[in-house]
Amino acid sequence: MDNITHSLTGVMLSRAGLNKLCPRATLLQVLCANIPDGDSVTLLLGSVGYLDYHRHITHALVAAPIMALLPVLFVRWLERGKPFAWGSAMAAGTLGVLIHLFMDYWNNYGIRLLLPFSNEWFALDGVFVVDAWILAVLGLALAAPWLSRLVGSEIGSQKKSSGQGWAIFALLFLMVWTGGRVVLHQRAIETLSARRFAGQEPLRVAAWPTPFNPFRWTGYVSTETFWRLQDVNLGQTFDPDAGRTYYKPTDATRINAAKRTPEAQGFLRFSQYPVWRMIPVTEPEGGIAVEGVDVRFGSPEEGRFQVRVVLDQNAQVVSSKFTYGTFKR
Repeated sequence: MDNITHSLTGVMLSRAGLNKLCPRATLLQVLCANIPDGDSVTLLLGSVGYLDYHRHITHALVAAPIMALLPVLFVRWLERGKPFAWGSAMAAGTLGVLIHLFMDYWNNYGIRLLLPFSNEWFALDGVFVVDAWILAVLGLALAAPWLSRLVGSEIGSQKKSSGQGWAIFALLFLMVWTGGRVVLHQRAIETLSARRFAGQEPLRVAAWPTPFNPFRWTGYVSTETFWRLQDVNLGQTFDPDAGRTYYKPTDATRINAAKRTPEAQGFLRFSQYPVWRMIPVTEPEGGIAVEGVDVRFGSPEEGRFQVRVVLDQNAQVVSSKFTYGTFKR
């Protein structure tokens, strides 16, 4: 999830009761809700290095107490000279880190929870990485106590709201919303699995959330000869012929030559749903650009999460590059 959502969730955890366990609990929860994303410093390693190490060991279950320790030490430094409940602070901080991991598991980017023992990616594919409905509810729960005090001051009420009720409501909404999205995701998968596409049975299907409409999904189908991206709207009749088709390249020599480059190897370590295509280029003469796109993040035309390898007419590598955005052509 995005860091605003992580931060607001940390505030809600504090208001819901963790603020009774240790001093500066809200600060601690916000720090713990974001510290796994400190791995963003790996951008200094380049795009492939970031692809390898983003959501790496900082997002592993075994590292959660270590990730929590750093914010706890900072809060302890702020509270120097005062009694400090180390056990309560560590428990609250570790919970905050684990909630971060759980929320990252919700979306389709994925997370490697079992590092360093396993490099397997886990993804629920249920919630868009920036969910407007979650942000709206968290924002409401954040502002509600302030609005309550403002209205109370206008009518002369002395009662102040701690925000605990709103925080509990927001956290419950997160659980119910995510559970509902999981159910809808399964329905989208079943819709794709039950159809034939251009007379072919699907060998593999997937569905990924869209930003606003919980009933609308981006469907992925792989058959023997092509990939297809489908719009799946659970509130409408599904048309298996309405998708965009990408035929699988048959030139294994060029595809394999492209896959052997370091950039393509890094891309394949990450990509769960690569779609490959071959495009003629003017330089070098007779050359071919082999492009691989992870279609979880957009169509091949959009070119997000894309590796591009240019080969000459003898299938020798001329250039290779990975980018998160679209290549200029």
